[in-house]
Amino acid sequence: MKLIDEKGKIFGKLNIIDLIVVLVVIAVIAAVGVRLTSDKRNIDGMNPLDEDKYCYITVFSSLQVPEVGENLKIGEHVAAGGKLTDAEIVDVKTEPAAYVGTDSTGKAVLSEHPLWKDVTVVIKEKIDPSSVILKVGGQEARVGYNYIIKTQSVEANGRIRNIEWKDE
Repeated sequence: MKLIDEKGKIFGKLNIIDLIVVLVVIAVIAAVGVRLTSDKRNIDGMNPLDEDKYCYITVFSSLQVPEVGENLKIGEHVAAGGKLTDAEIVDVKTEPAAYVGTDSTGKAVLSEHPLWKDVTVVIKEKIDPSSVILKVGGQEARVGYNYIIKTQSVEANGRIRNIEWKDE
């Protein structure tokens, strides 16, 4: 018994063209089924169809005058484009700035700067988690990216160290 006979049928029962058509239809149905049932996920397992979530960014600003940390207040809104945004400061920490100086022998020594401070600020805003470009306080937010902490009374340059998502 031949695999394909003179009429083009496999084992004398199924036409090869019919088999190809059936396999293509099954593949298309399987692909559509996988596409519809899979969780198309973005960063941190978020579904693009989910609602907006709170994005918390941690911004580190080093070697600032003490007044920067003193004038940043929890609950204060971040400014962008001459307007206050929905982005809100939720935490402010001020520490003596790490500073590399030299000792009497000229050797580099890590110490605390006598005046300057390192300021860490956490800012939150409700945004779309599936967006390719995240914007918090009107500025792009990516770890390692420069961020200007700008309120009604303070402006300081910093760098984003962390991004977290919460439902709140």
